[in-house]
Amino acid sequence: MRERLYALIANEEENARVCKDIPEAACTDVPANFFRLLGAQTATKLGDALSDPKLVLTWMLSVLGAPAAAIGMLVPVREAGALLPQLAIGGALRRRPIRKHFWVGGAVVQAAAVLSIALTAALLRGAAAGWTTVALLVVFSFGRAASSVSSKDIQGKTIPRTRRGRLSGLAEMAAGGIALGVGLFFAVSDPEGFGGRQFALLLTVAGAAWLAGALTMARVVELPGAVEGGGNALKVALHSLRFLAADVDFRNFCIARALLAGTVLSMPYYVILAREATAGRLAGLGVLMVAASAAKALSAPVWGWQADRSSRRTLSVAGLAVGLIGVATFLVSGFAVSGNWALAVYGGLYLLVALAHTGIRVGRQVYILDMAPADRRASYVAVSNTLIGVVLLLSGSVGLLAPAIGARGVVLVFAMLGLAGGGLAWFLREVED
Repeated sequence: MRERLYALIANEEENARVCKDIPEAACTDVPANFFRLLGAQTATKLGDALSDPKLVLTWMLSVLGAPAAAIGMLVPVREAGALLPQLAIGGALRRRPIRKHFWVGGAVVQAAAVLSIALTAALLRGAAAGWTTVALLVVFSFGRAASSVSSKDIQGKTIPRTRRGRLSGLAEMAAGGIALGVGLFFAVSDPEGFGGRQFALLLTVAGAAWLAGALTMARVVELPGAVEGGGNALKVALHSLRFLAADVDFRNFCIARALLAGTVLSMPYYVILAREATAGRLAGLGVLMVAASAAKALSAPVWGWQADRSSRRTLSVAGLAVGLIGVATFLVSGFAVSGNWALAVYGGLYLLVALAHTGIRVGRQVYILDMAPADRRASYVAVSNTLIGVVLLLSGSVGLLAPAIGARGVVLVFAMLGLAGGGLAWFLREVED
C-alpha cells in the first residue's frame, strides 16, 4: 500500500523508481523514508504554527500582561538564536556519519522548551511570564538550529532530487490546513475566557507535535555519510568575512537584507495593535492566524515566479510594500477602529504585511544564490546568515522604545527601515540577466 501511494504521489512506476542524487543502496528505502519524513515535517510545522512567536506567543503574553519589551524580544531571540549556533553545529554535524540524531535531539529540545512555556502560561503572569518565555525561547532556538542544520542533509541523503519539493509542499499543506482550522475555530466561535491555562493547553499540543516528529524521524533509515570537511566552521566563516570587503554586490545585498530584517520584527506589534483594537477578543487571534496561513499558501508561488525573473526587483518591491503598509498601519491605528471593523482592518493589514514578508524571504534567498559565485556560495550564505543573526538581536532593542512611543510608533520605525531597504535593493545589480 505504501509503495503504491508513493508511486502515485511521485508520479512514477514502482519498478522504475527515480533515485537521483542519493546512494543506490538507499533507493529501496525511499517510500518508507518519504512518509516518515513527511510525518516528521508535518508534526514540527504544526508545532511551529501553534506556538508562533510573531503571533500566538505575542497574543498570549499580551493576555498575561507581560511588558512590551519582553514581547518585543520574542522574534529576535527566536530568529537570531536559530541562525547563530548553526556555524558551530555544522562543524560537529559533518564529523558524524549519521545526522538524524541531531534532528531528533533538536526536536526534543524544542518540545521541552514549548512544554515549559506552556507551564509558564499556566502559572505565571506579568513580567515573570514575559521574561521566562524569552529565556525558554533561547533554549528552543538552540534546538531549532540543530534540526535546521541537519534537515537538508538528511533529506538529501534519503529522498531523490525532483521529489524533495513534493515532500516539503505536502508537509506545508497538511500542517497549514490544521493551523488554518484552529484559526477559523477561534475566529468563528470567539470563545470567551481564553487565558493562560487555555494557551497552556494549546502549547502542550504544540510540544506533543514536536515529540511526535522526533519519534517519527528516529525511524528514518539513513545510510552513513561522508565525514570530510568537519573542521571548525566558525573559523571558516570568520575568514569568509573578507568577502564583504572584496565584493561590493555582496556587501550592498547584506545591508539591504539587514534593513529589511525589521519586517519580521515588526509583526508582533501588528498583533499588539490588533488585540488592543479588538478588546482582546480571541476572534482577533483567529483572524490573524487565518491571514498568516493564507499569505504563505497564496503568495509563495507568485513571489517565486517573480524572483526567477528578477530577484532584485522582487526584494525591492516587497520591501517598499512593507514600508507603505507600516505607514498605513501607523495612520489607521490612530483612529478608534473597533468591533468587527477592527477584525477586518487589522486582519487585512496583517495579511498584507505577511504577503510582503514572504516576498522578501523568497527574493533574498534567490538573489544570494544567483549572485554568489558557485565556489563561494556556501561561504556567502554562512556570512549573510551570521550577520543577520547579529542584526536581529540588535534590532530587537527597538522594542525597548515601545513604552515611550507605543506599538504604532515601533511599527513606523520598522516601516522607515523597510522603505530604506527596499530603495537600496532597487539599485542592486541585476543577477538574472
